[in-house]
Amino acid sequence: MKSITYSQAFLNGDFENNSASGDLINLSNDECNKKLRDVHSFGSYGDVDIITSSAYGGSGPQNGHWFLGMTGGGTDIVALSLSSPLVTGKVYSISFYDRKTSGYPASPIQIGVSQTDNSFGTLVYTANETATLNKWTQRTFTFIAPNDGKYMTVQMESGDIQHWVNLDNFVFNNNKCNDRLKLLSSALTISEGNSVTLTVSGGTDYIWGDTELLNTLIGNSIVVTPLANTIYTVNSKQKECGMLTATIAINVTTPLVEKHKDTIIIETIAEKKETDHKKHHKKLFNSHRINGRRFIVQESLTVSNNSIKIMVWDKNRADGDEISLYLNGELLVDKFTVSKTKKEITIDLIPGKNIIVMHALNLGLIPPNTAALSINDGTRSRSKLITLVSTLKKSGALEVFYDPLVYNK
Repeated sequence: MKSITYSQAFLNGDFENNSASGDLINLSNDECNKKLRDVHSFGSYGDVDIITSSAYGGSGPQNGHWFLGMTGGGTDIVALSLSSPLVTGKVYSISFYDRKTSGYPASPIQIGVSQTDNSFGTLVYTANETATLNKWTQRTFTFIAPNDGKYMTVQMESGDIQHWVNLDNFVFNNNKCNDRLKLLSSALTISEGNSVTLTVSGGTDYIWGDTELLNTLIGNSIVVTPLANTIYTVNSKQKECGMLTATIAINVTTPLVEKHKDTIIIETIAEKKETDHKKHHKKLFNSHRINGRRFIVQESLTVSNNSIKIMVWDKNRADGDEISLYLNGELLVDKFTVSKTKKEITIDLIPGKNIIVMHALNLGLIPPNTAALSINDGTRSRSKLITLVSTLKKSGALEVFYDPLVYNK
């Protein structure tokens, strides 16, 4: 019988090494890759979640402070970096945890071995059952390395973006080397001038990226006072084992200089004379701002009727997003809470370009503020579905061109 290789490790198998400060839901591949170190997202849709709270699955992470949420059928796939390439023909043993969440179907987890971080590679494991509802379940398997892969890849066997599963704590079993080096902080965000305590766990013989930190090392803890946003790095070299690296990002905030607060002056917009309104409209949309906040056109379409119907709702997870809608600079709907219930609005258009702006009044429980809009001008066989995204700094906008000579199939 072949012996199990023991000197392998995931660099971030418990997802603790990230720059998130709270739950981050529905991240694109690029956004996820910027937040997670040594975890590369490359699914066909890109919808990975980095979660720390207990809002999903009935409890928080299985290990540490963070876990991942992934959608099914290859819409989400992640590649987990290894401390060193696998040895072709050697036997390895891996354990991890999965969990199903109420309201979302799931399918069995599949694991692959890949030599690149953007392909699934060779399938080496498929779980014999789906994740258990609201309960972390450990999965353990052994496999023979098909190649000298540098990544273990993870996906759900089937499904789509409506399928969802939680994952945590990927480890190689019976590892002779200490495969965990963690760098924790007493706070991830501090005000300018304050200090935090950094604590290292795992590994030995620490080497800091900033040698000045060694002067304040007390056991496995140091106190630092960053003057700006700073990423701290510590390395550990164990005899006959690979180098371990851990990093942590500390965000430093500066006191805000009080500025004139943005206000929505509905009466001013409604009572201006037509000539003044046209001047205001031109100035407003030339500058791409409304209520002191810049708006960005995220979708465009052309319709042939001067009256359209739009439906507004939350097609993902209703989290209390509150918005106001503007048409060509004028308030259309004020203080509307987006929910699963669709709100129908009839809009009269002017010839040419019309701008519908979604102004976020809050960010809900899960930033940013998103809303689904279904648009129908009476000539389409089916409605046009779009999604607008707004923050407290920028507003998403829909550009609608009214052209009576256009025929929309």
